[in-house]
Amino acid sequence: MRAQVLGPLLLLAACDQEYDNLNLASRTQEFDQAPSNTVDILWVIDDSTSMKEEQAAVRAAGADFVAQLESADMDFHLGVITTDGDSTNTKTGVLLGSPPYLTSECRADGNNADCTYAEDFSARVEQGTGGSDQEKGLEVALAAVRRPLAETWNAGFVREGALLMVIVLTDENDCSDGGRLGPNATGEDCYTHYGDLTPVGDLVAGLRDAKEELGGGEVVMSGIIGPEKTSQCDFAVAGRRYEEAIRMLGGVVADICLADYAPIMQSLGLAATGITSTFQLEYAAKYYADDPETETPEDEDNPKVTVTDLDGTVTEVPDDPEAGWTYLEDYAQIQFNGEAVPARGAHIKVEYISTGPVPEPPTSTSGS
Repeated sequence: MRAQVLGPLLLLAACDQEYDNLNLASRTQEFDQAPSNTVDILWVIDDSTSMKEEQAAVRAAGADFVAQLESADMDFHLGVITTDGDSTNTKTGVLLGSPPYLTSECRADGNNADCTYAEDFSARVEQGTGGSDQEKGLEVALAAVRRPLAETWNAGFVREGALLMVIVLTDENDCSDGGRLGPNATGEDCYTHYGDLTPVGDLVAGLRDAKEELGGGEVVMSGIIGPEKTSQCDFAVAGRRYEEAIRMLGGVVADICLADYAPIMQSLGLAATGITSTFQLEYAAKYYADDPETETPEDEDNPKVTVTDLDGTVTEVPDDPEAGWTYLEDYAQIQFNGEAVPARGAHIKVEYISTGPVPEPPTSTSGS
């Protein structure tokens, strides 16, 4: 979340101090792992001609996704839209199905026999292949959760204070253009006129603003998208704009080229529970990685990460890619790995030496 999983709540502003002769600053940031089990999940399904097999793969593993929500006793809303944002599509951003979104309310009655949302969700994933070849996943997601749709067709889906989790399934890059490509544009124009597309940062800001207007709460994005290298998957295009949005908002980046989607759906389900594995620092951190060839030890000024559980137990978490934390230098984020991911309600403190502002996220310069 942010590399895998969600977005944290910053509790304490960093405290600046001059650090030696390099003008570096010693800083402390504190975060709380999500205490709430309330989540609104928006699936954005690519319904273009190439997506039959991928929709079927998600449907086949749908139970793995829902199982994570059930095991965490999540109070969820679950809705589906498509990436078709053409002006001729009268249902752009409209939640599809009846009722418009599925809920976990039936579990509150203890009558699990009446809880058919797992089957209903799996069926809704298969939206067909008659949609536009201009996949505007970011744009339609924004339309779905802001006014007027948020107060008309999609009313009640986004709840005040709930986590909003957007999950995109697509084998193309995002083509959100705000209409700038014109009514006669083709899918190829998404790549040949890449500079005319809406900046990803603007769309991410729009999602956050829309959520704030509807009562606040975190926004997180995940995606089953084309990987950077698609040599084993020649039908897919690298989903660089989607990945950029996911890195900004936090979540799971999953490879659409994989044959078995069960592990992917399990990871997405875990992300939707609000358990965050990646936390955004306000500044870039001084970090010195171990050199496995020379066994050079890490720098003593590396970030110090401690976690306090609900029972008061305080643990200093090691720098470890399998059972500790790692530092994502491109995004100035602390990512927890494996069993080191803090439990719900845990308190996280990161002490580090800043080296400057958070770097601009890596952005592709071409669409393909």
